[in-house]
Order: sequence, then C-alpha cells, then structure tokens
Amino acid sequence: MRRRLLAAGAVALMLGLTACGGGSSTDDATEGTDGTATGGTLTLAPVVVAQPWDLKDAGLGNNTIYYQPVYDQLFRQSPEAEILPNLATEWAYDEALTSLTLTLREDVVFTDGTPFNAEAVVANIINTKGGTNEAANQLKSVESVEATDEFTAVITLNAPDPSLVFNLGSTAGMMACPAAIGTEELQVTPCGSGPYVLDEANSTVDAKYTFTRNADYWNTEAFPFDTIVLTPLTDSTAVLNALQAGQIDGATVTDAKNIATVEAAGLSTIVYPAGDTMGFFLWDRGGVIQPALGDVRVRQAINMAFDRETIVETALLGQGTVQNQVFNPDTAAYDEALNDLYPYDPERAKELLAEAGYADGFELVMPDLSAFNAGAQAAIVEQLGAVGITATLENAPLDTVINDLLAGKWAVSFFALASFRPWDTIQIQLTPDALWNPFKYEDPIVTDLITQAQFATGEEQDALFREINTYVTEQAWQAVWNATENTYAHSDRVSVVPQMFSPTPALYNFSPAS
Repeated sequence: MRRRLLAAGAVALMLGLTACGGGSSTDDATEGTDGTATGGTLTLAPVVVAQPWDLKDAGLGNNTIYYQPVYDQLFRQSPEAEILPNLATEWAYDEALTSLTLTLREDVVFTDGTPFNAEAVVANIINTKGGTNEAANQLKSVESVEATDEFTAVITLNAPDPSLVFNLGSTAGMMACPAAIGTEELQVTPCGSGPYVLDEANSTVDAKYTFTRNADYWNTEAFPFDTIVLTPLTDSTAVLNALQAGQIDGATVTDAKNIATVEAAGLSTIVYPAGDTMGFFLWDRGGVIQPALGDVRVRQAINMAFDRETIVETALLGQGTVQNQVFNPDTAAYDEALNDLYPYDPERAKELLAEAGYADGFELVMPDLSAFNAGAQAAIVEQLGAVGITATLENAPLDTVINDLLAGKWAVSFFALASFRPWDTIQIQLTPDALWNPFKYEDPIVTDLITQAQFATGEEQDALFREINTYVTEQAWQAVWNATENTYAHSDRVSVVPQMFSPTPALYNFSPAS
C-alpha cells in the first residue's frame, strides 16, 4: 500500500556499508486508556551510523533519529514544521529581533537527577555552538546566552536569525545533562532528559542501539513505545532484506529499484519531499583547485550539459521534481521561471566552453559515489563527456567522504544537500562561512543581499530571498537536478507520519498501528 503525502524533508544522505542484524516487533503492544495502542518495541534502521553523543558534534537530517530518544529539545516541530512548546513553554523576540526570551518548563529532570533549568540551557547552547558540525552551524548567530532567573533564558544574537526558533526545535535545541558536558564520557554515553535512556548492555557501537523508557519523562504520551531499537543499515540491499524479513519496522528505501519489491512483500510506503536538492554540486565555483570553474560560462555550460528530466526519470526512477535552483519549492524563495534558464542543450554548452577558452574541454576529478546511486554517477560521466569535460572518478571511502568534501578535496561531486526554509539554505551553503561552502567562495552581491534579507521581514524578506535565488541560479553556483523525494517503508505493526523538512519521520511521528 502506497500513500503519497505532501510534506518536505537533511543535510546530505550518504551511504556506507554494514551488515544487517537484530530485529524485534511491536507485537507486545497493548491498548491505552484512550483506545490507542501503546507499548512494545519499535525497531528502525537509520541509513547512517551514529555520531558522537556530545551535541557539539551533532549533525542533522538522518543523524537526528539517534539523538531524539535521549535528548529533549526546546521546541517541538509538528509534522508540518510548525513550532510547538516543549521544554520552552513561551518565547518572544524583542523589537530588533536580536533577543529571544524563553520561558521554561519547571517539572523536567535529567536522567542523572539534575533539574532542567535556564542554566542548563546556557550550558547546552554554548556547548553546541562551540562545535563544527551542522547543529553548531545553526547557532552561529548566537552571541550570548543568559539565565535571567531559574526558568527564564535569554538568547542574544549578533544579527536576526529567521530560522533560529525552528532550529531550536531540532538538534541545535537539544539538551544534555549539564554535568556531562565537556566530559569524555559524553562522547560514548548520552545523558539527557529525553523519553528514553540508552541500554548499553543491549547495544553495540555502529551495529545496534537499544533505548528503554525514562521513567521520569514528563511527556510519555508522545512516545508510545516501551523500547526503541536503532540498527544502522547503510547498504540498500541490507535495508531491503531486513524489511522483507520483518527484522525492522521502518527504514528509508534508498534505492528506488527496491520500492516495488518492498510493496510486493506487503509493506506500506509513504512518499514525500525530503527537503533536499540533488545534483552536481560545484563546490569550487571560485576556481581554487579547478580554475575552469571560476568562469561563469563554464558553470552555465555544465548546467546545460545535463538532461535533468531523463536523469530523474531513469537514474532516480522518477523520485523528485525537476528543478535547477537550490531553494526548496515549498518556500517563498522558489521561482518556477528559473527552471527554464538551463535547458538541456549540449551544443550550446560546447559553445560556452569554447567562449571561456575550453574548446578542447578539461578534466574534473570527483569522488566515485556510485554506491549512493550508480545511475546518477554514470549520467554525470556520460553527459559531461558529451560536451568535452572528462569526469575522472576517484575512490572515496564512504566513511570519510563527507569530511573530505568539507576539507575541499574535490572541486565537484554528485550530492544531495538540505534545502529547508530559505534562511536555512542560505546558511547551509551560500554564506562565506557556510559549512557546505568548503572553498569559502564569496560574491559581494550575494553577501549584500543576504544582509538585507536578514534584517527584513514579511514580503520584503521574501522578495530578497527570490532575488538571491535568481542571482545564484543565473551565476550557476550549482547544477541542481531536482528536489528529492524519499520513500519510507514500514510494517503494518506501526503507523508513520512524515516530517516536513526532514528526510525521515521524527521519532514522535511513529505509533503502534491500531
């Protein structure tokens, strides 16, 4: 049974290799007092391995599911990404939009017995901000955090941050035990105030993580399962086998060729926008290690070399909406007209290359990511080759490829990158200090527009977001193919609701099937 749901949804979904293992079910679920099923075990298979438990090292997207059992966050995001109270019950900005006051719950206790309060918020925000991963990147506008009384925290920003409250409803706003922050122990053992605690005796690093109920959790009704088991499966065949065997209750079907097999096995699937844009990413658009990319005509030629419709239909098996812009189609920054800017036109691409002085082409070295999607990688080699650009693939171990890309090892690559709200997209990849701007490329025009948008609101801000989108698309900062869709498969033992701006459903979007 397949239901197509309108939602959105990470930063990058990259795959590794591991073996399938473990499994349980929700067969021991019982009926709660309100008539809904409760209890039992929920077993899920994330498509990435776990990162360290210290939130300063935390990523987003597919990594978030590991943190959700043990760490509660300041806000809760509804399936439609609306902000709801959680650890923070009230919040308000000042007139300048640079001071956010949070009123906190007074009945929350960390699993080490420490009460949750404003000082805990201060310690966590400062710690997470001090990291180098994606959660830290979402807090870079934070200048200071102050506990003005026991249950009131004030976050002061160096400039307005249109996405801060939303991001505090995810990993960036999660709370670890203050006493554990800064300890080596937190790297390997989580300590928080979330709905579950890690059962270390029944967990194996990189293979299986078992979580049991936190008896003192304040919002048990939101998490109906007694036990959560996370078994990372980074190989698409392992995911398929585990789903068919009933070893897991849910997982992202990372290879679209497996969808029909999953459905034939009687599993349900939900299909939803994943909140990513996918395509050929031009990391070195300033020409630092590949001078040709510093010429806008070369970047435009690369865009015209790709037959996006065919790639999406064949290599991606129709999963996604064709577009050539980095912004999410469900946001105010998106402009449908921009999708006509780079039609598939190999002859025009050759002309542009010749005008730029590359009539005989040039070589682009990139990581071989065929393990992620062999068809997409083959399309890159074939279609760039057709206009005279030689794509040379280098071995790229999938357990190090992300760090290698961030370090600027390659000028280009096949990739999928998060595109949530416009400000998120800007902060993730367009600012000079953005995490996914590895060569720290800067264009003064874009920097100025970003600054204007940061201090604007309402329709004025939306117009500036569209202006930024128009400029970076015309300058061919990337060669995006599509806004991605994800397929999430689950057993009939559970009900699942997708999460907007997330590649996978949130833990609180799972419930035992009635």
